[in-house]
Amino acid sequence: MRVAALIPAYQAAAHLGEVILRLQALAGPPDILVVDDGSRDATAAVACALGARVLSFAGNRGKGSALVAGFEALRGDYDAVVTLDADGQHPPECLPDFVRAAEAGADLVLGRRERTPDMPWERRFANDFSSRWTAMLAGQTVSDSQCGYRLHRSTVLARTPISPGRYELETEIIVRAARLGFRIAEVAIPTVYANEESHMRRTRDVPRIVGALLRLGCEGVAPPPEMRRARAAGSAR
Repeated sequence: MRVAALIPAYQAAAHLGEVILRLQALAGPPDILVVDDGSRDATAAVACALGARVLSFAGNRGKGSALVAGFEALRGDYDAVVTLDADGQHPPECLPDFVRAAEAGADLVLGRRERTPDMPWERRFANDFSSRWTAMLAGQTVSDSQCGYRLHRSTVLARTPISPGRYELETEIIVRAARLGFRIAEVAIPTVYANEESHMRRTRDVPRIVGALLRLGCEGVAPPPEMRRARAAGSAR
């Protein structure tokens, strides 16, 4: 399976280099694409110096837009794309576990972070709440809907309609892919919290995620045109 690692990065110069080096140290390392989401630090320079492919935005657009641009840049060249964060919270050494889950038949493999006291209580509460809601909409097991460490088979990316945005895109992918019949699996990963700063803002991003869940709930009754077209294309195959 030919796999690429996609790293959306914003103000990540302090941690990105270690993430890239650890990916490169894997047996059969993936090709690496870093999408620099308008950073004002040396994020792009660090990635370039270590030999990663870099796509840079002039200004900050949000994680969802960075992911969409990365998926488009990698389209057609890989069997699967693994996304992971630039701040070191997602151990690169777990990447082979995602690949094995895909080789066993999964289409979308989600990281499932261990619940530990290191995870701030407000994050734990919000994640539990959104994960239960997402699982209900998807009709499949979703234990950690906000974990960005994932493997997407190329067929998922080709057929699942996704909208640029911020963190809500990751919820949209889960629900829409499940509704299109793709199989979801999970891989346990360690919970890593150090001195990194989350770029998720409660007053901006949490309402957007809740709004996306409400919208996706309505889509279950009245699918939008892009989902109807995706289902028809799948049926034609």
